[in-house]
Amino acid sequence: MNMNPATPKNIVRILSIFFFLLLIPASLSAEGITQEQGKAILEELRAIKKELREIKKNGIASAAKPKERPTKAQNVATLGSPILGDLKAPITLIEFTDYECPFCKKFYKKTLPELKKQYIDTGKVRLVVRDFPLPFHKNARSAANAAHCAGEQDKFWPMHDALYENKNLNREGIKTYATKMGLKLKPFESCLDAKRYKKHIDNDVKEAQMAGVRGTPAFILGKTTDNLVSGEFVSGHRNFNFFKTRIEKLLK
Repeated sequence: MNMNPATPKNIVRILSIFFFLLLIPASLSAEGITQEQGKAILEELRAIKKELREIKKNGIASAAKPKERPTKAQNVATLGSPILGDLKAPITLIEFTDYECPFCKKFYKKTLPELKKQYIDTGKVRLVVRDFPLPFHKNARSAANAAHCAGEQDKFWPMHDALYENKNLNREGIKTYATKMGLKLKPFESCLDAKRYKKHIDNDVKEAQMAGVRGTPAFILGKTTDNLVSGEFVSGHRNFNFFKTRIEKLLK
C-alpha cells in the first residue's frame, strides 16, 4: 500500500516536527530544567505522536485507488491474429492468452471444447487469439513466438494445442512438439532464434493494456464488424455456460 503524505502542508508539519526533535536532547541536558519544562516537552511529544498518526491516516486515505476492471472494450483489432472458425461468423470472441498461465490452460481444457463444438464449428462464433505473456512467466513469450513460427507452416493451432497440453515450454520441449507435428525444423528454429514475432507480441500487449487487460485469460465478446470488435470485457476464466448465455443473447 502506498502512502502519499507529501503535500506542501504535510511537508511543513514534518519539518517542524523534525527540527523540534533535534532540539529535545539539548533541552533535556540543559542545567536547571524545571518540572514545568519537562511536562511541556512530554505534552509536545504526545502532540507530535498524534500529528504523525494524522499524517499517516491522511496519506493512506489519499492514496490512489486501484483501477476498476472495465466491463466494455471498444475497437479491439483482429487483423493479423490467428482465427479459429468461420471468418464471417456473426460473433467474435477475442482471447488474450499466456501459454504458461494455469487459468488459460483451464479455459483451453474445460471451456473451449464445448464452445468449439456448439458455436465455432457451427459457424456462429470465431475465436481470435492474441498474446499477453505475463512478465513473471519465463517461457510465455518464447512459447507465443513459437506458435506464430509454427503458423508459418500452417501449424499454428496444432502448436497452440501442444503448448497447452504439455508442461515443458522450454526450447527442447517446443522442438519435440514441432517434430511430432511434422514441421521443417531448420526454418522453424531460424524463426525462433530471430524472435521474428517480437513486434507482433509487443503490439498485442500494448493493445491489450489499452483495452484494460491486466491478467490472463481476458476476453472481448461482441458482434463481428470487419477487423475491429467492440463488446463485453471478460476477465479471468469462465465456464461454458457463462459464454453460452452471452452468445445466445448476441445471436438474437
